[in-house]
Amino acid sequence: MDEFETFDPALFGLWPRTPVYGDEVVMEDAALADMARGVLLETKSAEGSVSPGEELRRILNEMTAEMGAQFATFRNMRASAEAALDGGDDAAQKLARADVKAATDAMSLIVRTLEKVDSLQRQLARDREEAAEREADEGGYEEAKARFLQMIEDRANENAYGLYEIWRRDGPPEWVAERLGRAAAEPSHEAAGAGEDRR
Repeated sequence: MDEFETFDPALFGLWPRTPVYGDEVVMEDAALADMARGVLLETKSAEGSVSPGEELRRILNEMTAEMGAQFATFRNMRASAEAALDGGDDAAQKLARADVKAATDAMSLIVRTLEKVDSLQRQLARDREEAAEREADEGGYEEAKARFLQMIEDRANENAYGLYEIWRRDGPPEWVAERLGRAAAEPSHEAAGAGEDRR
């Protein structure tokens, strides 16, 4: 029974859409009702359609806040029942023992439920993180590829302009001049076709 006295439902806090790392938020039992209201307000203020994963995250947050509040209620009920064990007649003590057992069972169930909800939240957070990484990788690859191709084109244009300036000043290299001479000497296909038409 001692583990329930030291158990803090605030260990199973509300999960944000995106995990934020920093100082741990310490919650008091009295703050659970405020958190539950905050979760409900967050749900009501949502704009447009919500993804199924996001809706599940909100539902699990509501369950966490509700379970925390119920745990505090059952802990108080068990403390009251334990106090009633010390005095009174046999019937009152028997009823108090039954209340202690019922409260303890309910608290055990709440702890197991909180652990399950926390496990689901962790899985949802992992899934969101993996999806974000996949999107970043896919978008990053296409962006990097486009940037790399643009760099190649820019460099080729710079080299072409540099060669053009040198050839304009000094003339083209001999092999380029020979190719240009051959190309000028050979009749183009269009010109040859036009000459045949004239015959």
